[in-house]
Amino acid sequence: MKRLFVLSVLVFFIICFMGIQDVSAQAMKIGVFEVQKVMRESKTFEGYRQDLVKQIEAKRKPLRDREESARLTEEKLRKEGEKLPVNERRTLEERLANDARDIRRLREDFEVEVRKLDTQLAQKALGMISGVIKNIAEKEGYTVIFERSAAGIAYFKDTVDITGKIIQQIK
Repeated sequence: MKRLFVLSVLVFFIICFMGIQDVSAQAMKIGVFEVQKVMRESKTFEGYRQDLVKQIEAKRKPLRDREESARLTEEKLRKEGEKLPVNERRTLEERLANDARDIRRLREDFEVEVRKLDTQLAQKALGMISGVIKNIAEKEGYTVIFERSAAGIAYFKDTVDITGKIIQQIK
């Protein structure tokens, strides 16, 4: 008899606990967004990308100039190398070797600078997106908002996708 009472109380609590979980799950408001879509479709981020391209082009110019100089030196050596005096030919060969070394360094510096600029843009963008998400979550009462690809979400209803709202607030 005592076992039956303990068992029925235990079953009662399990049923109540499961009922509470269902109620709390229904009260949760979940949102999902795509960071790549926000970055692609936002006019603000388009402006950031255009600025990034301008900065990259400005940093690429010295590299291109040096490559052009090396190309011209190499061309002169190829066309006139045998006709040139030994000293002048050696000077051109040394200049070409120095240009090649400088080009390699400039290219490495350029690549580092591009990665740095790209990282800065990504951090700025993610900071802005994060602020907008927090604002939307507070205004509309979201409990949890996931980034679609980072959360490993295989499926979600379109009604929980707030990407459009984020893009709209960033514009």
